[in-house]
Amino acid sequence: MSSSGASRKCSFHHQDGRACRAWALRGSDPPRCVAHQGDVREPQPSGRASVEASNDGGPRVGNKNRQTHGFHVQPVRDLRDIDDVVEDALFKQTQLSAFIEEKVAEGEMAVKEMARLLALHGQNAARIGRLLRDQRALSGKSVDGLLEAIGAALDELSTELGIDL
Repeated sequence: MSSSGASRKCSFHHQDGRACRAWALRGSDPPRCVAHQGDVREPQPSGRASVEASNDGGPRVGNKNRQTHGFHVQPVRDLRDIDDVVEDALFKQTQLSAFIEEKVAEGEMAVKEMARLLALHGQNAARIGRLLRDQRALSGKSVDGLLEAIGAALDELSTELGIDL
């Protein structure tokens, strides 16, 4: 270890008084590790440390990791009820179908990639089926349909048997 301080341990202390054992970032003053570079420790009379965020934390200047290009970004839909969720799922399933068809037409997709996309397409279709069933049950249409089916069956039986049911 050099005396210039190029290799030092982080000076952060946790709330229970334990010192951080990670290596400090080069040139950080006070010496702090990546996890604690934005934390300021103020000693308290009880000997415990308090942690407050300072303006020193966050990404380095020029960091573009979070920059988006807009390809996958779409406006967020407000999904307030099951009708909105079903509509959104159907829209995304349609997009996935169009993407698969486009890649098949271009012949750019490997077999493994195609298998994954088709598996995803099947999972989404099953999920949409469950959503549609739940939507129908919540709307009360399923009860009406069941009652109509029972009524039609009773009418048919009464006609065949020649009795009033």
